[in-house]
Amino acid sequence: MHMNLRTAVSNIHRDPLWWRKVLIGGALCLTVFGMPWAAGLVMQSYDNVRRGYPTPLPPGGDWSTRYIIGFMALMIDFVFFLLPVMVVGFVVLCGSLALALSTTRMSLSAPGMVGLAIIALYWLFMFGISVAPVSRLIYAADGRAEETMNMQTIRDALHPEVRADYARARLRSLPAYLPALLLGLLCWLVLTGALPGALLAALVLLWLTLSALLYAHLVVAQLYATIAHEKRLYI
Repeated sequence: MHMNLRTAVSNIHRDPLWWRKVLIGGALCLTVFGMPWAAGLVMQSYDNVRRGYPTPLPPGGDWSTRYIIGFMALMIDFVFFLLPVMVVGFVVLCGSLALALSTTRMSLSAPGMVGLAIIALYWLFMFGISVAPVSRLIYAADGRAEETMNMQTIRDALHPEVRADYARARLRSLPAYLPALLLGLLCWLVLTGALPGALLAALVLLWLTLSALLYAHLVVAQLYATIAHEKRLYI
């Protein structure tokens, strides 16, 4: 039987230093330049769980190695999630310029709305079919990020033998994102409230939001890597 959300959370909490690792990772993400370290922690967690070691979380170890691993993981995300957005943005810009130079009365905001809808649907599709977790499993197995930056990752995510398992893992992972979502909303409300000390409070909330997002990614690693371990995938 595949891992449920409670088991995934329990595995994380069995590490007595889990909260410290998550908060440090969130603080490093806050600097932007530290994001690869947090991504590296998640990548190493994928690797440990798929090998049958779901707890504890990866130790501190070699920071430089973790940073490089995380940087390559973020490059995979860039290829699948940000590069297409840049392409759509370029097409929208060209469409807006074409409208501006034409005699049509169509609103110039129309291409932008269409572009946002395309991006939202694309992200929803990629999130739903578990492209990010599957790409990390492939990367954890062979250590070559370039092997994941192609259609093979999507084919693996949609493979008939595992797509139902991945779909269940995705549904089980959704509650893990709620704390980050709520903290992010609270951060935005504080920042737009223009109250005394709002900037400092928003900064703290942003740190907690990024920490909660890192925690959610660790939960996702537990859920998906367990499937790989049980089905003997990527060994």
